[in-house]
Amino acid sequence: MKRGNYVDKEIIALRGYYESRTRSYDPLTESIPVCGKNIRFAPYELFDGTVCVWIPEDFAIMPERIAKVRYITEYRPPVILTNDRYDENFCFHLLGDEEIPSPVLLDQMVQNMQDTILLHAPESVMYDHGSILSDRMEGRWFEYKGFTLDEETYNLQFLIYSAPYLLAGIFNCRMAFYDGWREAVLWLMEHVEIRKQEEKLK
Repeated sequence: MKRGNYVDKEIIALRGYYESRTRSYDPLTESIPVCGKNIRFAPYELFDGTVCVWIPEDFAIMPERIAKVRYITEYRPPVILTNDRYDENFCFHLLGDEEIPSPVLLDQMVQNMQDTILLHAPESVMYDHGSILSDRMEGRWFEYKGFTLDEETYNLQFLIYSAPYLLAGIFNCRMAFYDGWREAVLWLMEHVEIRKQEEKLK
């Protein structure tokens, strides 16, 4: 346990370094270094064009046979984009206004999500959290370390609301690659586009 706590503190201490490193790149126009590779991001439309996200250009939809093993629950996200090793994943679920509780209280939703994680996996370690704000949307995110049978996993979960839609998402990877991905994923969330029906028709 002491060793684990020490490692967690090391992770937090390194955060500033990796943040400053990532800020020197513009993922919209150039590749960025992630885990020793130069990765180029590209726009990817989801949910019949309602959502547009920026995803590594070599990611693809996870095959159903793999998704059934990796995400055992029947409530797994309807869209899972992954690398060729299936160990770095972006997952998305889009809710319409009829599925969203009113009023939309993102802070309370995130707290409920964290409580659920700790209820079912009390060994999880919660890290940082933050907000996503723009003229057209509002969002919240939080990150935590989870555990599988043979390794630790890094998870960054988020909610982005732009009436009448709520986009729920999560990124996960092996904890060893946390430092390379975190800022890229935070950047991705800031550039999510959620379109209203009339905008899709233009």
